[in-house]
Amino acid sequence: MPFVSSNAAESESAEEPSRSNAARSEERRGVALAFAAFLIWGLFPIYFDLLRDVPPLVTLAFRAVFTSVLLLPLVLWRGKGPAILATLRRPKYVVGLAITMAATAASWGLFIWLIAVDRTLYCSLGNYISPLANVVFGALFLRERARFLSGVAIFLAFVGVAAFALGVGRLPWESVVVAAVFPIYSILRKAMDVDSTTALTIETLFSLPFAAAYIVYVGYWGVSSRPAWATDPYSLTLLVGAGALTAVPLLLFGSAARRAKLSTLGLLQYLTPTGQFLCGAFLFREPTTVYQWVSFAFVWVALVLFSVDLCRAEKSNRSDQEAEGDATRPEPPADSA
Repeated sequence: MPFVSSNAAESESAEEPSRSNAARSEERRGVALAFAAFLIWGLFPIYFDLLRDVPPLVTLAFRAVFTSVLLLPLVLWRGKGPAILATLRRPKYVVGLAITMAATAASWGLFIWLIAVDRTLYCSLGNYISPLANVVFGALFLRERARFLSGVAIFLAFVGVAAFALGVGRLPWESVVVAAVFPIYSILRKAMDVDSTTALTIETLFSLPFAAAYIVYVGYWGVSSRPAWATDPYSLTLLVGAGALTAVPLLLFGSAARRAKLSTLGLLQYLTPTGQFLCGAFLFREPTTVYQWVSFAFVWVALVLFSVDLCRAEKSNRSDQEAEGDATRPEPPADSA
């Protein structure tokens, strides 16, 4: 049996605070990156409102093309080329990522359209309840058991959606679709053993030829006279910027997810719908009713309960892991005389 001296033990003990400080520093960096990513996503309506006179499909196509142009060189520089090629050799993953690409494109197209038709609040409501929709889809399709507080939160969210429907006189299908897209995307992605950066790159590459062909056809080739956006430098600059702008929070979040705690990310994600809500209600002054304010109040209470439940669950899991680690950690050898 190898002998461990007391000096070696003291050295290891001295290294622990330094490792702990490094971990805390990385976590703080992850929180800052996540905060920036969710804040940018939340303020997107301000940028896309400048493009309301451009057809939403054209904006969507420019976003796809120039996100790819910015993202691909960065991903290759980070050495993801072999992972991308390996994934493309698997037909099951190619089909799966083509489906997730379509889901992402539909989500972005709906978002851009909602901004253009003054329904930012619908988008905000959908993004608020999306984490709760994740729980519902997990229970329905992955047999994940919802905890009690999460169940109460889901019920309150349903009440909130019903109140919103009373206010607008119909089911807010836009909010329902926004809320459902990410859970569907997550379930499809769980079936594939592909890291998020590789998957995102392949999805953007799949959309690139369709988006580029659409821009050329509607703007330069398939029309007798060019539309205003195709000849206006200001519009073209904004359209190109839309692609670069949407790539930035994706990269920030990808870096943050490796550093920040799940519960922290779960809380920070509400910056996005909050930013959208503030834009719709106060900056764009979209029409609202008492029912819609009641709706958001129910949803906010639901999210408080859900966040408390999420934090409790993570704390319980961490305690279990620490207890398991203590039980399996070997006793330090006693010093010999």
